[in-house]
Amino acid sequence: THTHRPPRSDRVDMMRRPISIPISLPLTAALRRPLAPRRRWRRSASASAPAGSAAGSTVHECSVAPPISMTTTYLADVHEEGYVYARDSQPIRTRCEKVISGLEGGHAVLYGSGLAATFATLYHLNPRRVAVRGGYHGTHNVLGLMQERHGVEVVDLDEEVGEGDVIWVETPRNPMCEVYDIEAHAARAASAGAALVVDATLAPPPLQRALAAVHSATKYYAGHSDALLGVAVARERATGDALRAERSALGSVPGGLESWLLLRSLRTLHMRVLRQSQSAAKIAAWLDAKDGGRHHGVTKVHHPSLLAGKEREVAERQMPGGFGGILAVELDSEERARKFPGSLSLFRDATSLGGVESLIEWRRKYDLSVPAGLCRVSVGLEDPDDLIEDLRIGLERV
Repeated sequence: THTHRPPRSDRVDMMRRPISIPISLPLTAALRRPLAPRRRWRRSASASAPAGSAAGSTVHECSVAPPISMTTTYLADVHEEGYVYARDSQPIRTRCEKVISGLEGGHAVLYGSGLAATFATLYHLNPRRVAVRGGYHGTHNVLGLMQERHGVEVVDLDEEVGEGDVIWVETPRNPMCEVYDIEAHAARAASAGAALVVDATLAPPPLQRALAAVHSATKYYAGHSDALLGVAVARERATGDALRAERSALGSVPGGLESWLLLRSLRTLHMRVLRQSQSAAKIAAWLDAKDGGRHHGVTKVHHPSLLAGKEREVAERQMPGGFGGILAVELDSEERARKFPGSLSLFRDATSLGGVESLIEWRRKYDLSVPAGLCRVSVGLEDPDDLIEDLRIGLERV
């Protein structure tokens, strides 16, 4: 085929000229039009699928597949758009925060890890007393530092709190999946003038609604065991803005690649979390059955789907999307529990949770407060029947 090509000098001039792409006025207006009012709680399948593609009017914000932004500093031309230095703001991080804000119905602030989000939240609230019970040992490491350096008093969850104190509720609680009533603790905090913070790492949207939350976004939000991140979600915009300003001073921001990986993962959050939750419930039922795990030395199984009575009512009310992909299983001896993770083929013997691959660990290795025979299980996206068969063979081996 023969096509006309302009002389080289003309082609160079064309390359140097600003390129004007004709866009119809209605389309331009649609791109720049503010989003229509939406419900405070948007179904996560809708809120996360576009991964923020309607978040703004710039080419970066309106890209269907967002580009990775790795720069640390910006030309003065875009300073008026809020981008000066990456510790303060960065396009992919901003986009992630908008998507998570829509999922949570609040104002999300990203951090370099879950514990960074925990520390930043407690630093901002500056409590005299923190009421908490068990849960993730990393949270207690942060509280230990605050006790040592700032004299913060750490008491049991049901202890009395006053104005300015914090009630810290982890639900479901790691690693034994106890469920606590968020609404009851919210009412208690409101009457005392205290703040309620919910560590909702084990039950992200679409499973559970939390009023003011922190997440280790490394887990279900990122979901692929390849990005270290945390997020704090404030109910009020002013609190979110304050957390963001303090984050710049503390320097606890995630990198550009991690933020991009998180944004990628948010697109499948709904499907991943629902599938993992359904599979975990099926596996928990088999482990708890007399002709299943109980026949092979399982003594206890911990998963919200197995709760009864008032605890079951609370779980069903505040976890409308399902009971989560984490469960814990206790074997009849510490020796068997130690060997069990290494006897499996599909499950990987590793710490962490929430990824697409199934993981299992003898939890006493990291947390001396749990029973000696307990193994924590994070259910991935493999076929649940294959995972049950893997567990059966592993139990027989040990």
